[in-house]
Amino acid sequence: MNKKLKAIFIIEIFIVLGLIFHVISTPRMWVVLALAILFTILATRSRAHVLRIISFIFWAISVMILFTVGWFWLAIIFPTIACIVFWKNNPREGGVRNFSYEDISQDESESIMNENQNDIIDLDDVTFKPSGNTLSIKKMTGNTKIIVPEDVGVSLDLTTNAGLVKIFNEAAQINAGNVRYFSENLDQAEKRIKINIRVDSGNIEVIRG
Repeated sequence: MNKKLKAIFIIEIFIVLGLIFHVISTPRMWVVLALAILFTILATRSRAHVLRIISFIFWAISVMILFTVGWFWLAIIFPTIACIVFWKNNPREGGVRNFSYEDISQDESESIMNENQNDIIDLDDVTFKPSGNTLSIKKMTGNTKIIVPEDVGVSLDLTTNAGLVKIFNEAAQINAGNVRYFSENLDQAEKRIKINIRVDSGNIEVIRG
């Protein structure tokens, strides 16, 4: 699972736990909920129309009380906003592939792709060789996003004839042609990878994650 999704999931768990604790510590919620359940059971057994109306009223009151709890709205709004932001930052239109470098190649020193689609490549679980790894991507069209761990040194050789190139915190370059980048102390880094990307039309983004 992506690290950002894990963080969202963990935060949502804490929010739900806060909601549960608040409900448990609210006596009126328990009383109204207990009455709603009681009249629902009675209405089911006797099938009396009056009991059904009463049970409906108590259920409506329970929902209204729940709507006044801030934790309830936070539990709904937070994952909604988080998912929208995550979706916008990780577009899937045109068939986005989401995989790690090991999914591309486990034995070969170099991987070449000639497909026309968007790619998201996460290098978090890569087994790095002492001599360093090499990744090569070549395609006609499609966006490419590379997620590089903080402790990995990179040597980048990026080329796009029509598109945006964004490397870490540096300013984005539009239609820059060929862009080269080298991490500081690249030769001394325990984990390092050489990335070569050639795309005729498409954005290239390299971020830390």
